[in-house]
Amino acid sequence: MKLSHFAVARFLISTFLLPGLSSLLPGLSSILISTLSLSAFAAELDDVKEELVMAIQQSQTELSQIEASISQERQDLAQQLNQAQNIVLELRERAVSARRLADEETLSLGQIEERLTEWQTQSQFQSRLLAGFIQRTNMSLNVENNNLTALSDSLPVLREYLEALDNRLYPQWTERQIALPNGQLANANTLQLGPVNWFHQTSQAGLAESDGNLITASLIFNGSDMEGLNSLYQTGEGTITFDPTLSRAALLAEEEETLIEHLQKGGIWVIPILLFAVFASLTAIFKALSLIRLPGQIPALAERLEIFLKEEPTKVKTLQNSLTGTQASLVGIALQPQTREQRDERLYACLLDARNKLESWLGAIALTASVSPLLGL
Repeated sequence: MKLSHFAVARFLISTFLLPGLSSLLPGLSSILISTLSLSAFAAELDDVKEELVMAIQQSQTELSQIEASISQERQDLAQQLNQAQNIVLELRERAVSARRLADEETLSLGQIEERLTEWQTQSQFQSRLLAGFIQRTNMSLNVENNNLTALSDSLPVLREYLEALDNRLYPQWTERQIALPNGQLANANTLQLGPVNWFHQTSQAGLAESDGNLITASLIFNGSDMEGLNSLYQTGEGTITFDPTLSRAALLAEEEETLIEHLQKGGIWVIPILLFAVFASLTAIFKALSLIRLPGQIPALAERLEIFLKEEPTKVKTLQNSLTGTQASLVGIALQPQTREQRDERLYACLLDARNKLESWLGAIALTASVSPLLGL
C-alpha cells in the first residue's frame, strides 16, 4: 500500500520530533518571553530618552525666554529708577531754592545786615591775602596802578602771574621782534629758559639777550650749533648751546681793549702804580745781577789756612793769590803783622763793608713791597 509524502512526514514528526519538542518547549517559551520583554523595555527606554530630550530643549527655550524677559524688565526698571532719581534731584533743588526764598523772606533786617557784613569781611580778607601775595612776588612793580585793594583789580594780575609761571615751567616758542647784529629789527621765534634766550629764523639762529622789552641777538650759530637749535625748533628735541657766563664772555670778547685803553681807564692812579712797578722791576734786576757777579767762595777757608800755617807755610801765599773778593781781603788783613785789636777792627770794618754792599737797595725793595698792595699793584 502506497503512502503519500505528507503522511510519511506527519508520521516522522509525531514519532521522533514531538517527544523532544515537548521537553524543550518550557525553556524556549521562557527565552521567548524574556526576549520579548527586553525588546519592549528597550523600546520604552528610547521613548523615555526622546521625551527627556524634548523636555530639556523645551526647558532651555523657556529659560532663555525668561532671562530675556528679566533683562528687559531690568532695563525698564533701571530707566524708571534713573528718571525717579532725576526727579528727586530736581525736587530737592526746588526744595532748597524754596527754602532759601522762604528763609530770605523771613529774615529780619538785622540778619541781612549781619550776613552782608560777613560777606564783606570775607571779601576784604581775600583781597588783602591776594594783595600780600602780589607784593611778596613783586608783581605790583609791573602794574601801572599799584592800588590793588579791590579783589577785581588783583585777579587779572594773579592770572598773568600764573600764565607767566606756566610759561616758565613749559617754555614755548613765541614770535617777537628782535634787534639783529647789523642793527635791523626783524621778527623771530624766541625761546626763554630762565636767564638764557635763543632766537630762530629761517636763515639764522643763535643766542639773544633780553633787556626789558627789547631782545638783541648776541651770537649767531654756525654748524652743529645751528643744526641743534633747528632740531629743537622743528621736533622739540635737540642739543643746544648756551653761554654759562650769562653773556659775560661775549662782552669781554667784544671789548678787546688795548693796553693804552686799559691804562687810561685807571685814571691818575696809574702813574704811581707804573712808576713803582718800573722801580721795583729795575731794583730786582740790578740786585739779581749784583748777586750773580759775586765771586765764588772757598769752603772751610779758616781750617785750610790754619793747617798751611802749621805744616806748609809756603802754600799760604798760593792760597792767598787764589782768593778774590771779601775772602781775599779778610785773609790779607789776618796775615799782616799787627796787634790783635787792630786786626779785629780791620776785620770788622771789612765785614761791615761787605754787608753794606750785599744789603744795598734792600730798603727800596721793602718800601715797594709795603706800598704796592695799597696801590693795587
